[in-house]
Amino acid sequence: MILVFGGTTEGKKVAKILEEQNLDYTYTTKTKINFEGKGNYIHGAMEPEDIETFCKQHKVTHIINAAHPFAENLHANIIKANISIPKIRFERAFLERTKHPLVSYVNSFQEAIADFEKKGYKSLLALSGVQTIQKLKPFWKQHKSWFRILDREESRAVAFKADFPENSLLYGLPQEVEEEIKLFKQYSPDIIITKESGVNGKLQQKIEAAIATNIPIFIIAKPPLSKKYICLNNEDELKKHL
Repeated sequence: MILVFGGTTEGKKVAKILEEQNLDYTYTTKTKINFEGKGNYIHGAMEPEDIETFCKQHKVTHIINAAHPFAENLHANIIKANISIPKIRFERAFLERTKHPLVSYVNSFQEAIADFEKKGYKSLLALSGVQTIQKLKPFWKQHKSWFRILDREESRAVAFKADFPENSLLYGLPQEVEEEIKLFKQYSPDIIITKESGVNGKLQQKIEAAIATNIPIFIIAKPPLSKKYICLNNEDELKKHL
């Protein structure tokens, strides 16, 4: 049995590979999704002890972590789990960082907010996901801000719990450059913030649209991964490790 942490495009790729190899697997996500794979599906947050118990009960031989790059708690919990099996990180592709006066990479939301205040920015368009509403609260409580989130009840619940104004929520997914340009021009924020989400998160399109509209864009850098992971981003490499 292989335990796959998914909920991403990479997770779907892993599931497909395992099915092609006729390998038994369980696919797990933090929140419930419409999983269409052939493997067993479970959902819910897992602490290190939960991972240990599941792996022992189901005789798990490999863990494949294909979750979102910013699922920091999960990445850490997998490593903390006291189990002696390979822990593979199957990761998406990341492009070389853009060097441009309008593009800034920062290590945390606190760092970003400090820079916003220092430079006197008064409005924000956040493309960083619903889970970052709370992290950016010190700024949006004082300044006009919009957040683009997924159009689903779970996302709205997170936004409402943080007391974010409903009329400042935008619904949708990352788009191609021209669509992003239209959005940026429509709201004309002083700044844009997003995460270093890689090719699948259409980061490059956001950057190009920000440059085209002359709006500074701040990018939260991808958090580092434990060196205890076997890091792979190639399907053939993954097959060799199974």
